[in-house]
Amino acid sequence: MAAWLENFMQNELPGIALTALFIAVTVIVTLVCVRIVNRVLLRLIARQKQVNSGSATILSFCRYLAIAAVYFAGFAVIVSNIPALSAGMNKLMAAGGVLAVVGGLASQEALGSIVSGLMILAFKPFVIGDVVRCVDNNISGVVEEITLRHTAIRTYENKRVIVPNSVMNNSIIENADYTDSRVCSFLEIGVTYESDIARAKELLAEEIARQPDFLDVRTPEQIAEGAPLVQVVVLALAESSVTLRASLWAKDNGTAFSLKCTVQENIKKIYEQEGIDIAYPHLVVVSKKGNSL
Repeated sequence: MAAWLENFMQNELPGIALTALFIAVTVIVTLVCVRIVNRVLLRLIARQKQVNSGSATILSFCRYLAIAAVYFAGFAVIVSNIPALSAGMNKLMAAGGVLAVVGGLASQEALGSIVSGLMILAFKPFVIGDVVRCVDNNISGVVEEITLRHTAIRTYENKRVIVPNSVMNNSIIENADYTDSRVCSFLEIGVTYESDIARAKELLAEEIARQPDFLDVRTPEQIAEGAPLVQVVVLALAESSVTLRASLWAKDNGTAFSLKCTVQENIKKIYEQEGIDIAYPHLVVVSKKGNSL
């Protein structure tokens, strides 16, 4: 026992210590390189977001590729310089056929998301900073990040939603920033048949025009022809109401939502002052004697 311990201390322990030191140094260097690469690319992404959203999207995608490459390089350095690990990797590669089948089945969805991410990067249906809506899942917001596996969307409720790239690639996407970021939101209000419809339309148009967030989207030709600033139309003659619809134009989805809420609150007060009744469901009960209650 003493002889074995002495032999171990003199012959094997120095080698184990050097191997452990080599692994520790390689791991530390790898982590430092990952941190440097991550910081540099994050700064470039932040700078490109203000100049070119397309370049920021490509850099965001490449950031994960670069980090993965650094980790792989560190792992390769460790394996190639340690004989025991090299032998183990050779045996692992010999059984690669079975492992490839098992790994392929297990990672099919992940690989699908990565391929979908590459397609998003190539065809650019949306980029970082775009306002999008995933129609199939009814997810709306601003694209914050596009990675190898997923797309991160910041919703209007300030929630960060992670959607796999395979889902984004196979869904119908509405992109408000693809050509024009301006948004038209429709406001529908039902008034009673007894109300003055022309006056109700006029008051609604005036209230919308007073809002500082409302955009005038008329062309010079339409202005010259006398087109109204705010379009208010009779949308439907329902069973118990006349439905008015107004077009509210704003610079983006968030502003349009706020504008719609403000107009709804104000127009209710204005209609009450002007004697215009907003229709609502009600029930008339008639007794057997013919008296309504």
